[in-house]
Amino acid sequence: MKPSANFLIQRLPGFCLFIFVAAATIGVFTGGIWATLGLGGAIVMFAAIWRIEGRAPLPTSEVLIFVLSALWVFAILNFQSSQTSLSWAMWEQLATIFLPLCVYANASIQKRAASPRLFKVLPVAAAIGALALGVELSLHGPLLKLVRGPAAGLFQYNRGFSYLVVLGFPIMAGLWVTKRRWLILLFILILLLPASLTESRAAKLAVVLGLLTALAAHLLPLMTRRSLMALSIVAIGWPFAVQQLFLHHHKWIESLPSSWQDRMELWDYMSYRILERPIFGWGLGSSPTLPLAEPHGSLYRYELVSAPHPHNAIIQLWVELGLPGLAFGLIFAFFMLNRAGRLPHSLMPFAMGAWMAAFCLAMISYNFWTDSLWSALALTAFAFALLQRQKKEPGKGS
Repeated sequence: MKPSANFLIQRLPGFCLFIFVAAATIGVFTGGIWATLGLGGAIVMFAAIWRIEGRAPLPTSEVLIFVLSALWVFAILNFQSSQTSLSWAMWEQLATIFLPLCVYANASIQKRAASPRLFKVLPVAAAIGALALGVELSLHGPLLKLVRGPAAGLFQYNRGFSYLVVLGFPIMAGLWVTKRRWLILLFILILLLPASLTESRAAKLAVVLGLLTALAAHLLPLMTRRSLMALSIVAIGWPFAVQQLFLHHHKWIESLPSSWQDRMELWDYMSYRILERPIFGWGLGSSPTLPLAEPHGSLYRYELVSAPHPHNAIIQLWVELGLPGLAFGLIFAFFMLNRAGRLPHSLMPFAMGAWMAAFCLAMISYNFWTDSLWSALALTAFAFALLQRQKKEPGKGS
């Protein structure tokens, strides 16, 4: 074997460790770095394994087929988009996100990148990151104001902490399988500090429902899995439920916190845009261009200009890509649930909890096409894969 290949073999586990530690510490303060770490890490590992083994490390066939099929369907839908140039630009962006990230599913990358120290160091790093963020939030963001100016709002920390919540579940799983279970409670308590102080209600909900789901999956795994599948299907009706609430219970909507009123107004007008083009949608990336005035624009207090994205994955998929997009979302949700359900029983509940936490974020918070969000999901899935490999080879993680 060439010296360069030996060098890469020795350095790759350390590089993998660096990615996760950076995400759990620096990434808590700046969510955008998750995209750099996730995508950059995937590209470096791909090139390293190609150099070591002499062949391209492709993902599993089921992952590759799913990603290529999605991109192919999205490309076909672009031809009837209301914003053709915008849709093709978004398609190119998604290709540069999905294709690199899917290589984390490659068995050689998982084998070569596995570090025996990962699940010893990562819980400590994540705890430090969560504690540091908690202190920063409790002091009303002195570091944020120093870096970004006195007008910077604490909401700028929402994204990074939200991603840490999702990554926290494989971290807890690592503590469980390495017989440090008492530390799980300590880690949860540390995580609750920034959760109690963050302005992100989505992150708060993700923590609570993720933990409850993990507990339910530990006690009733089959029922929990079926319930999550049912939840994915029921969520399809959410835009029309909001529409009915807006029509018949508008006074109740006015009693909600302002951020939720904003979302309800957004989801209301998006529900009508869905009904106008239910089959093939308006086009990939088109949601910021859609009109909001009809039919209830005069009643809106917060949604006075078109939103940059719908803050709901189901709505975004349906309004932009129609029924094919909705099918993509459901297949992806079921695919990840199936992968979680196939993990060993000691890991499965935590994977179900991570699924629920990610579901919360996708349903009420971020743009579904955000590179940092997909990187956070990919790194979380990668962490579970590394943990499963370590469990099969206990000597490597002992």
